[in-house]
Amino acid sequence: MKFPAKAPTGPECPECGSKEKRFPPGREGQYHVFCEQCGYDFGRFDTLSRSYEHMLDDLERKLGVSHAPLDEQGKPIEP
Repeated sequence: MKFPAKAPTGPECPECGSKEKRFPPGREGQYHVFCEQCGYDFGRFDTLSRSYEHMLDDLERKLGVSHAPLDEQGKPIEP
């Protein structure tokens, strides 16, 4: 079985199409994301956020910016 290289992303709920989400209280590291309209469970927040990382990386690359930490002069801090 082959898995896609990138997770499908989209802000819309697959059940009702709403873009509104809610993050009810939960234990740290185990927060789930739900559709505000129909209650669809998007899964854990960390999993959902990883689905969007490739989109942010592509955008940063196109804009020529980096999310690396910067020093006082605005230069990237080397690890």
